[in-house]
Amino acid sequence: MSKNERHVFIGVLLVLMAALAVMLLQNVLGSGQTEIRRVSVLLDGEGESYWQNFRLGVDKAAREHNVDVRYVFRYDGPAGTAQAEQLRREWEGELDGVILVPVDGEALAEALQEAPAGLAVTVVGPDLPNVDGTCTISASPEEMGRRLADAVADSGVSSCAVILTGQEGENALRRYRGLEERFQERGVAWRTVMASTVEMLPEPNGQPVVALEPGTTEALCTWGGPVYGFGTSNSILSSLEEGTAAALVVQSDYDAGYLSLLSVLEALDGAQPEDQTLDCYTVTAENMFTDPMDQILFPVA
Repeated sequence: MSKNERHVFIGVLLVLMAALAVMLLQNVLGSGQTEIRRVSVLLDGEGESYWQNFRLGVDKAAREHNVDVRYVFRYDGPAGTAQAEQLRREWEGELDGVILVPVDGEALAEALQEAPAGLAVTVVGPDLPNVDGTCTISASPEEMGRRLADAVADSGVSSCAVILTGQEGENALRRYRGLEERFQERGVAWRTVMASTVEMLPEPNGQPVVALEPGTTEALCTWGGPVYGFGTSNSILSSLEEGTAAALVVQSDYDAGYLSLLSVLEALDGAQPEDQTLDCYTVTAENMFTDPMDQILFPVA
């Protein structure tokens, strides 16, 4: 081997040894790095703006615990079936956990029967039927409905119209049951008005109307009031401040988001997180900027 060949050989050997040292160092350093977990959040298709505070809570927990979060809030086709199909696609992407805001609880429950072992599931809303091992975090939909009925009755309203679109999700239908129960107790007369789409909702024309979902609440407020409903989008809160919306019933969406991600992580660490029932609150123009309502409606990330 000539002198030049030896120099080339030694140079190549040094390069290979340096590369091997770098790889070993990366493995040592990598072993001490915090694991990044992947969690998908499947919202109910109602619209991203209605879940802005919920996302603030999830994102806060994600920053604290090194979680990569993906949000899905639009679905193609019938929302209940499409959400269940999206759930299947999500776990095929090898995620660690999922947070569900159900459109159709039965469809999601059926899909979860096929879910891979170890998938951590938290539901923001009612329990899914015949599904074990999930955690639920939400205010009681029935109690929220009762609170809204009380707000209507306490305003001196003796009759109102409840607007249904035929596209109500699981939460909204359970709110409706609580609403009807309390209307009967408080002696408030009501009639249901069906509108196949939000665009076809009737103008209130001064008659009190009740909406069961944020999208319907927001649409009715564009026509006029008084509107009683649910939701905390910027538009709905502006309508409340202006007086078009008479009262809203809300939970702390920020807390729901924060706690839902923590429960997923708890399950991934091998524990069984406990279900949590959040408080619900009645919001009016008079109390929306007072403690604790201001913190619930306008949380700081």
